[in-house]
Amino acid sequence: MVNKNAVMKNTKLLYILGLLVSMYSCEKNNDLSDKADSIYSVAENGMKPLLAYDIDEKYKTELWVQKGGFGNDNNQIIFQVAPDILDSLNKEDGTSYQLLPEDCYSLTMPEVGFTKEDRLLAGELTYDPTKIASLSGYNTVRYVLPLQAKATNGKLNPERDRIILAFEVAQPIVTIANGGFQHVDINTIKLLPVEIAVPFTNKWNIICKLKNDQSLVDEYNASNNTFFALLPTDQYVAPAKIELKEGENTSVVNYQLSDDLLPGNYLLPVQIDEIDATIGGKPTDVLIPDTKTSILYALIKEGNKVDKSAWSIVSATTEEPTGEGVGNGKAIHLIDGNNETFWHSKWSGGNTPLPYEIVIDMKQNVHVAQIELLPRGRGSNNPLQLVRFEGSMDNSKWENLGSFAFANQDKPLVYAVKSTKCRYIKLIIPDEGGNQRVAAIRELDVRGVAL
Repeated sequence: MVNKNAVMKNTKLLYILGLLVSMYSCEKNNDLSDKADSIYSVAENGMKPLLAYDIDEKYKTELWVQKGGFGNDNNQIIFQVAPDILDSLNKEDGTSYQLLPEDCYSLTMPEVGFTKEDRLLAGELTYDPTKIASLSGYNTVRYVLPLQAKATNGKLNPERDRIILAFEVAQPIVTIANGGFQHVDINTIKLLPVEIAVPFTNKWNIICKLKNDQSLVDEYNASNNTFFALLPTDQYVAPAKIELKEGENTSVVNYQLSDDLLPGNYLLPVQIDEIDATIGGKPTDVLIPDTKTSILYALIKEGNKVDKSAWSIVSATTEEPTGEGVGNGKAIHLIDGNNETFWHSKWSGGNTPLPYEIVIDMKQNVHVAQIELLPRGRGSNNPLQLVRFEGSMDNSKWENLGSFAFANQDKPLVYAVKSTKCRYIKLIIPDEGGNQRVAAIRELDVRGVAL
């Protein structure tokens, strides 16, 4: 009788032995390390932009070479200036780059020596930004240096055998390192950091003054269709200055927010205003402030609904006094506190031409944070698409608080209007943005603080 378990066990053992023999044989037969040549390539093949700062200091850049393939050979890779590459580049691309003069650079390590074990090595070039800037000026690439690699042994990839160094020099700047737009959770964050930096060796003692300009708020609002207000100065404590000492590249100060920040929609823009720099105790004007970079802190604090029991309608361009039945259609229903009633533009006996305006007297001055609209919704015919708000202290001079999209939904729409102080609110249905002669809104509320 055949023992099946023994057969299976022997079969498995034979399979394992066969596999080991096969692996050994494959490894021996496929060992190409002494047969296949190495292939060398310039790691950063093509155009390589170099940005340096004019601080009377030489810069260095590395010229990386990588080895591929199975060979274990030694080799020397030598970088040489190749003007013919520049001629071809200008002809093919229609450019007019010039060859960097010899007194502006030095190939401090033109040769890269590979041993059998090396896979990635670098040569080195040193260049003088001050000399380059004297020829080309700032913030432009006029001079380049085409380098071609040559190999004394082994193969060099003809598709990756060159590098073209493109030199741009900038005037040394002091900049804001954490610039950009940042939302702030005002419930957890009270300190707003501003980090200044220099992207080069700092030889100076630098004192910066910061500014918070309305123009930056206006620019952001115009570009993003928002209506932020500049954060009032009494809502934060600003640092008097920020200092960057010699040898330091970064420094941080904080704006401290008030503990009782008024509800609203604010931006705190921070930009470098001016700098004082000294070297060895002597003033210098070598450094300049970065006037393009800023940080914009966005602070949105939702207000509570203001009591509107005493509010009144001052004027209304249109309302529907009869067609919607008793208790509906009139402008007063926009502020009656009843979500089951609504204002509607006139439709019975003819429509009122756009635009529509409704002026509301809140009977007291209010710091407005947000304005809330509750559409008629509930599947009604209400093709309203755009609303606008204005605010006034005297019902005469009006301030634009923002234009916003409207959707005929069942839930309230909360609009981040420009935060301001006013007594009168004007709701405008403009003759634009796809609006038609049909409009209906259940309630208008103001979020903020009664003053």
